Amino acid sequence: MLLSLSTQQQVSVNRFGSGEPVVFVNGFGSYQEIWHGQIETVTKANFEAITWDFRGQGQSQGQYATTLDQLSDDLAALINQLQLAKPILICHSMGCSVIWNLRQRYPEIKIKALILVDQSPKMISDPDWPYGFVGINQSNWQTSYAKRPKVKETLAGFRQDVFAVFNQAKQAHPFIREKALPLLKNHVQADWRATAIAEKCPTYFISARQSPYYRFGYGKWVAQSNSQVTEILVPKCGHDIMAEVPDAFNHTLLNIFTVLRAY
Repeated sequence: MLLSLSTQQQVSVNRFGSGEPVVFVNGFGSYQEIWHGQIETVTKANFEAITWDFRGQGQSQGQYATTLDQLSDDLAALINQLQLAKPILICHSMGCSVIWNLRQRYPEIKIKALILVDQSPKMISDPDWPYGFVGINQSNWQTSYAKRPKVKETLAGFRQDVFAVFNQAKQAHPFIREKALPLLKNHVQADWRATAIAEKCPTYFISARQSPYYRFGYGKWVAQSNSQVTEILVPKCGHDIMAEVPDAFNHTLLNIFTVLRAY
């Protein structure tokens, strides 16, 4: 369905199953179909799975977002319009920045838990922060952020069934990277470490042990200052954990859901 956020913006939303709401948030340039491998597992566990495309992307309408503020506004509107009570938010890559922005701007929205997939809370590396995005540091980030990474994002590609639906969405609605570069710049220069440390709900960093983009350990770093935080490492995969090794990722999700049901 198309959810009207304003006269100019309509966001494509899909809802699967019923039960406690689980909202999935995409990364930069991605599509809601990247979560295809999670839908059956989540709904069989008696949760409602909710996926959506960012404004102007995929099946959504309007102009591309240029700031994280715009996307967190959209997510807040989605949660409120759908009347979602204490959703679990699962986000990937830049989607984690959208969530941290939401938590900063909309503290009144009640969230049950955050599940953050392969994303450091600070993209720019410096001598005291070795967990930034590969190749980006304080001296070069203003030019290097716009360049495509010269590494392969996954170890073995998406699982075939996920690739089929993801690629169909990609072919139907090509992502125009140049239109989204202001958003990417906003994402790269953000520092969410204080926000992550201050988080009061259960938070899980699911990190790829072989991520081509990040050195794992940022979740453990946050956990040293926040007892609500847990870091989970998934082996034998790259950045797109949920699409490359859905079974391993879903096993981790179910374990987290078991813990959350005790809350």
